[in-house]
Amino acid sequence: MTGSGRRPHRFRDRTLSWLLALAMLLFVVEAAAEPAIPLDPPRLAQAPEPLCFCWNNGRKIAEGATSCIRTNQGQRVATCGRVVNMMSWHVTETPCPES
Repeated sequence: MTGSGRRPHRFRDRTLSWLLALAMLLFVVEAAAEPAIPLDPPRLAQAPEPLCFCWNNGRKIAEGATSCIRTNQGQRVATCGRVVNMMSWHVTETPCPES
């Protein structure tokens, strides 16, 4: 007989790969049991930000809300609304109340 006469260790190689797979499965199951930690905590005390809004003096105004905006005729009451798919101001003839 030539060579060492020893058989390759196939059984040991399969056992090691099986043990490695089992260890990975246990790690995944253990990691899944831990509660998820939110990255951004929920804002319970705040109202949700409107999806559609108009801008006035650097502030967001929700769709349907009114605000005093500056026009050529002076400060006027305007309503934030939608024209087709764009947000726009609907200016009224009512002047803004003086405070």
